[in-house]
Amino acid sequence: MEKILYYKDEARVFEEALPLGNGSLGAMVYGKIEKERISLNHDTLWSGKPGQKIVDTAYEANEKAKELVSQGKFYEAQREIENNFTGRWLNSYIYLGNLYLEREDASDPVSEYSRVLDMENSIVTVKYSQGGIDFEREYFVSKPDDCFVLKIRSSKPASYKLSADCVGKSSVTSGKDTLYLSGECPSHITPEYARHESPILYDGDGVKVSAMARVICDGKTEYCSEGIRILNAKDVTLRFCAETSFVAFDKLPNKPTFYPCLEKLEAICKKDYNVLKEAHINDVKPLFNKVETDFGGEISALPTDQRLKSENKDLGLCELLYNFGRYLIIASSREGSRATNLQGIWNDKFYAPWSSNYTVNINTEMNYWPVLMCDLEKCHYPLLELIENASKNGEETAQKFYKAKGFVSHHNMDLWANTTPVGSKREGSARYAYWNMSSGWLSRHLFEHYEYTLDKEFLANTAYPIMKKAAEFYLSIMEYHDGKWLVTPSTSPENACIIDGKAVTVYPYTAMTQGIVEDLFTNIVKSADILGINDDFVKEVKEKLPCLNVYEIGSYGQLLEYDKEYQEEDIHHRHVSHLYGLYPANLISTEKTPALAEACRQTLEIRGDESTGWSMGWKVNLWAKLKDGNRALKLVKTQLTFVHPQGDINYSEGGGTYANMFDAHPPFQIDGNFGVTAGITQMFLQCEDGKIKILPALPDEMKNGKIKGLLAKGGIKVDIEWKNSKLSSLELVTPHEQTAIITVEGADREIHLTPNKKFVVV
Repeated sequence: MEKILYYKDEARVFEEALPLGNGSLGAMVYGKIEKERISLNHDTLWSGKPGQKIVDTAYEANEKAKELVSQGKFYEAQREIENNFTGRWLNSYIYLGNLYLEREDASDPVSEYSRVLDMENSIVTVKYSQGGIDFEREYFVSKPDDCFVLKIRSSKPASYKLSADCVGKSSVTSGKDTLYLSGECPSHITPEYARHESPILYDGDGVKVSAMARVICDGKTEYCSEGIRILNAKDVTLRFCAETSFVAFDKLPNKPTFYPCLEKLEAICKKDYNVLKEAHINDVKPLFNKVETDFGGEISALPTDQRLKSENKDLGLCELLYNFGRYLIIASSREGSRATNLQGIWNDKFYAPWSSNYTVNINTEMNYWPVLMCDLEKCHYPLLELIENASKNGEETAQKFYKAKGFVSHHNMDLWANTTPVGSKREGSARYAYWNMSSGWLSRHLFEHYEYTLDKEFLANTAYPIMKKAAEFYLSIMEYHDGKWLVTPSTSPENACIIDGKAVTVYPYTAMTQGIVEDLFTNIVKSADILGINDDFVKEVKEKLPCLNVYEIGSYGQLLEYDKEYQEEDIHHRHVSHLYGLYPANLISTEKTPALAEACRQTLEIRGDESTGWSMGWKVNLWAKLKDGNRALKLVKTQLTFVHPQGDINYSEGGGTYANMFDAHPPFQIDGNFGVTAGITQMFLQCEDGKIKILPALPDEMKNGKIKGLLAKGGIKVDIEWKNSKLSSLELVTPHEQTAIITVEGADREIHLTPNKKFVVV
């Protein structure tokens, strides 16, 4: 199984460094010789504080825009929304700081350098020789002990200087063997692309952090003006932990930080290094090994960056990308942590790209596509908590912006679960800000959690009540036109068409909007049947559900994105929002709706393969759902296009993969990593049309292989092996008694599964 990232050089920039994390605490390891840098993050270090950003003119503006759209004045409606509906920018995810370890007298040549990330054990190892001394470093971030640990061993004594910096309003002080970091996040910071609009503000209510790094060694330590000096040591251990003042999404961040952090540090310093390491490995290894892979390629001895730079993207590299996605899930989303943002938990900038927050018109959802299918149920919990928090704030947004029931959220969220539209009255902001569909899309994750776990208590007490609130909002704002219930006006995320020479983003309805509502209502009906509910709300949903589907096919055989066939601003646009019904929803399939599936295929042909990294990840899923494994694999290899790191934010270059395997939008966005992992999974297993489909999109190149430990809906664990492109072994096991339909090579077979008993199909 491909599970090692290997390099023969130190990292020069962030996009070459190696990620470690326990869901909350993140570290990027550069492996530098003269002055090592470890960039640090904590998942609750965000700007701002609780409280939504209400726009007093929003309701009237929306009503006026609705009237303008009904008159065919789309651009005028768009400008009304931008001027009087959009609100302030939401909050930003901010880095914690950096640790620097500088070796004194490190000017000699370096030989035998290696830098390795062992994903199975979540440990980075750096080895090299310099000046007649052999060095070895081990780095990991422990979930059980909630700390970052660095172990340095050298064949002869060496001396170092440890220093640090911290975020925002900060200070770094040192004792004999301990660095003390303290920082405060701003109460307001605008996105990096809108810095001119307002300054960075501090009001004393921002999230605060205390962090500490302690050195234990067999030499001597002493503090100096710049940090701590470590003298004549062969064995050095650095232990780092952090505490923030964050309490909850709806409470001021006023929790004490210094003494809780000190208590944590004292506790971990009482433990032997090997005890810490063993507890860490025992935590992460079983999670990573839930899935076992063999795509039929040969494990390469070449450094990872050389493999990426090669024109030949071998199957082993595809397998490495797949397992790296699973690794990143485990490192960035754990029970008790916050949901993964645009960069997971890894960001080294004060002004992060797109504020590194939650973009919920595709990106946050994509982060969690592979979680359940890769049997990482508890890694799903942070997203479920974000959805639950948003459903509470979203009630205020629904009432204040629309005078509607239920809850709504727009295209952006943050730590405080803000659900209001952003845009700050900027011209053109309607193309992203005026999109009120994330509450519907996120509800899909609630129902899917039930489908994979069959946790009826979760469905009854958490999922269904939130899904109901989301549906109540759409029921409140829908209008009846020509036999169809429509959410109007509507946009298709971040896209536009040209009308009278202008880029227009607001329309009577869009395929995605209708698809999300149809998907939500369908899952409401399924949930109500499971829970035995048939009240007036369910009856209304059932009544309107048949009047939602507005899918139409255009003159080129493509699925229409809008109510009519308009001139597209960019036929290769990165978003393929109108294909939501194909994936992640199950409204369109090759078996159930072949004509619409063919229209989706034509849409993808027109859009093209090459795009931003995350867009290609989505397309891997879409081609797999169209049962075209060869095209899906082609997209995987296209996504493996090596992208040179720029050091600075660069939005214009083509998408692909950085040297450290991070997805390149560019810049770095982690959703592409998660999207491609989900897409590759769907080459081997799809839960579609009430069936479990085995090897539905196996590429011709993958003639022999296996994948074990995948999870199908119903909590069914699936082990698959194939030879000469034919299924050779299929074994299923589930904790629940149930009947399932298995599809192999187009043939359906109904099987009965008894709890915890392996069922051998082949």
